[in-house]
Amino acid sequence: MKQNAVLIVSSEDISCQEASSLGWVRLYWVADCYLDLSYKLEGQQGLLAGQLLCEGRPPLKSAAITLVSPEGTPLQSAKVLPKKGFRMFVGDLSAHRLELTLDHNTYALASFQ
Repeated sequence: MKQNAVLIVSSEDISCQEASSLGWVRLYWVADCYLDLSYKLEGQQGLLAGQLLCEGRPPLKSAAITLVSPEGTPLQSAKVLPKKGFRMFVGDLSAHRLELTLDHNTYALASFQ
């Protein structure tokens, strides 16, 4: 059963200089960790980047963030190492969703629509 991550802060950034540029920054609380996540879309190319911060928690055995299609198919995944950043080149996220897996627990991140 998937649990929901708690969205703490969300900031949208729509560039007035370029109509095709869109971005946001979000901070989530997930299983005694913070997930700092940002996204920037310019034209058809998007960059999803983030960092997992887990102070005072036993070390994670594994962590990954997965881009999932509207139909529920995993499209791509990236390993997430605590205190180290990750990057994924993606397209427009508006019709997709993200899931964060920590050890054997999966958490749904807030919708991007």
